[in-house]
Amino acid sequence: MGWSQLKKEIFGIFPWNWRKLQRKSKIYESNASRIINREGKVKIVLDQLSFGKRRRYWRNPLPSLLSLQWRWIMVIFALGFILTWLFFAVIYYIIALTHGDTEPNEDPDFTPCMNSVNSFTTAFLFSLETQHTIGYGSRNPTSECSEAVVAVYVQFIIGVAVQCVTAGLVVAKLQSGKRTSKAITFSEKAIVGKCNDNVCLMVRIGNAGVSELVNAKGFGMLMERKKLTADEEILNESFLTFISENGSENLNLLWPMVLHCQIIENQKEFLQKMQSPQCELIVIVEGVLAATGQTMQLRMSYQAHEIEIGKQFVDISPVLTKNKTGKKYHYLVDYKDFDMTEIDEQWDDALLHDSQNNDCV
Repeated sequence: MGWSQLKKEIFGIFPWNWRKLQRKSKIYESNASRIINREGKVKIVLDQLSFGKRRRYWRNPLPSLLSLQWRWIMVIFALGFILTWLFFAVIYYIIALTHGDTEPNEDPDFTPCMNSVNSFTTAFLFSLETQHTIGYGSRNPTSECSEAVVAVYVQFIIGVAVQCVTAGLVVAKLQSGKRTSKAITFSEKAIVGKCNDNVCLMVRIGNAGVSELVNAKGFGMLMERKKLTADEEILNESFLTFISENGSENLNLLWPMVLHCQIIENQKEFLQKMQSPQCELIVIVEGVLAATGQTMQLRMSYQAHEIEIGKQFVDISPVLTKNKTGKKYHYLVDYKDFDMTEIDEQWDDALLHDSQNNDCV
């Protein structure tokens, strides 16, 4: 059996994983030259930034922490507790050690600083019980050592602070995590067709989550790379305003809709940019997530090979149908054709050769 056949047999056992790896490799390749990748993340790195300017970011560390992956959030969550347990366990052990609590003492009048704390293990358990107010059993503080009483008070205060900060970090991460950032689904491709007798740039979006995105608005940027010299290039940006199918700037996302940007002037130049590999179309949707009241900004990037000219999206308007029981009616939206396009019968290929002026309204 040859290697190629053996590889097919191996990957045939795990077809889903193999497809997932292929899909990821294609995403990485398509993200190579983007400013915004297909997941909506900005690919801009700040280089040669002085320490003084970087220090400003740590004055408000929450955005930096929220940008970390979940694995690091959970590491910070665990370390916040473990380090405080260990820190105060060392303090309690030192107190017990200096007071002689770790040595056997048969004097009936001897009172330890902390009962049943005679080793580092018992000091660690005492620290854990103190911080989380589990309730003292045989291990409990006495009034013999004022330093032990002060340490208990300090640990209780610090423990409450650590618990509030770590819990708040996890909650904030849940609100702004990967699932939330996918609240809006963008079409795989942008298209250029005719609407209202004008050239029109279109992108379909849909609400992919249970919670509704309210007060949503859409806009975009057309980024163009221009070379000044062999080793130097600049980025030119043109701002685009997207409106709904009925001409409103407020987007109704109760069902999938198509964003429109009508090109009134410079249509030839605009179409040339859409077909240029040096250009990148960035579509941005902003709104408020109804479930949390959180303001969100969702982004999508399109390059020349992801923009189709002379097309229209297939209509997937809600259709009134019976539910599975057949007793009630509901409106059904079929997402199967979400990315499907068809030829625009009103499109004139001569537009590519016309010389008009370009602007987006």
